[in-house]
Amino acid sequence: MAAKEFRAVIERFADQGRCIAHIDGRAVFVRFALPHEDVLISIDQPAREEARFWTGEVKKVFSASPFRVDPLWKEGGPKALGGGIGGADLCFVSLEGQIAWKKWVIENQLERLGKIEAKCRVERLKFDLENGGLHWRSRIDLLTNFEGLPSMRKRESHSLVPISTMPLCSSPLLKEAKKAGIWTDPLPKNAPLHFAIGSGEEEGNFYIGVGGKKVAGRDALIQKIRLDRPYRYEVDASSFWQVHVMAAQTLAKCVYDLAMGFAGNLAWDLYSGSGLFTLPLGSLFKRVESVEQAPAAVRMARKNTEGEKKFSLSCAKVEKALPSLSPSPDLAVADPSRSGLGREVCEGLAKRGVGALVYVSCNPATFARDCGYLKEEGYRMEFLRGFDLYPCTHHAEVVALLVR
Repeated sequence: MAAKEFRAVIERFADQGRCIAHIDGRAVFVRFALPHEDVLISIDQPAREEARFWTGEVKKVFSASPFRVDPLWKEGGPKALGGGIGGADLCFVSLEGQIAWKKWVIENQLERLGKIEAKCRVERLKFDLENGGLHWRSRIDLLTNFEGLPSMRKRESHSLVPISTMPLCSSPLLKEAKKAGIWTDPLPKNAPLHFAIGSGEEEGNFYIGVGGKKVAGRDALIQKIRLDRPYRYEVDASSFWQVHVMAAQTLAKCVYDLAMGFAGNLAWDLYSGSGLFTLPLGSLFKRVESVEQAPAAVRMARKNTEGEKKFSLSCAKVEKALPSLSPSPDLAVADPSRSGLGREVCEGLAKRGVGALVYVSCNPATFARDCGYLKEEGYRMEFLRGFDLYPCTHHAEVVALLVR
């Protein structure tokens, strides 16, 4: 069936990298659109007449926004321009426009889901200005297709599209992948590919894996940041670490600066991973209690803290561990997954006497929802900052300080 096509004027930003238009009274969420543009929209199929809303993609632009640029990565852009690969849904938006979009999303989600009116400055890193929004990923996951070629999924589909490079990936990591023959040598069919790189200039500080097996590099990567002093971490190549090559430094500094105002006896580090925030908190507090549910990350955190008695590291889900933590910390830091804290944890923080919380989030929607829960528990927002640590995508990072 041929796709339905409609000409419409785009009204406003939305989340998930889409904008909104209305066609015959029905809301349509449109990819590769910008507010106030006059465009031709191709509606995704099937498009049921009884559906509350449709989704679609811009096929032609009659009147362009000043934020529109040629896609920084053609394959990740609109299908009408030869694109179709997922993972770079804002590659057609200028860096200035991406900041405006993400600022709108954070503020809108807070107002809509959290019932909180707040202005949020979203910062662009110098690294991304210098690199035009490309080459920032320290980790990427691909798949090989039925021919053994490195591939990514087609947008809105499970189909795989072969690629010969990945422009969002760190340049040094791309070089290592090339040396390992990822783009040229025969690879196993239908196999996962995982690339990761550490920081600093240490030789061999990267990982190239095919089908779950290392083919080049090392299993544990060295990551470094500098705050009041240098901090060094070993991180399992398959464990979580901040994806942007400058994210660990950027977020650790923001958290550290906020934590300085509460330095004292006890801090909690929740969803602590391999200890990115745990170690710097140890410079400000006499005792740090951290909780992380991934065993591999906890093993690395124990190695990174070098057995110092001031650190107590628990391998558990946060909601299960809260009752066993020492009550009334001077500060809690939380950096959950995209699913956020949830009501149970928000209520638990209040019950356990947390007076100040630094909340680090990669999902403005669940962040806003949780801020609403925390507001019900008597917390108020005293600091809010956004960081565009995911250029060319709709994702954004948020850091907030909430106190009661």
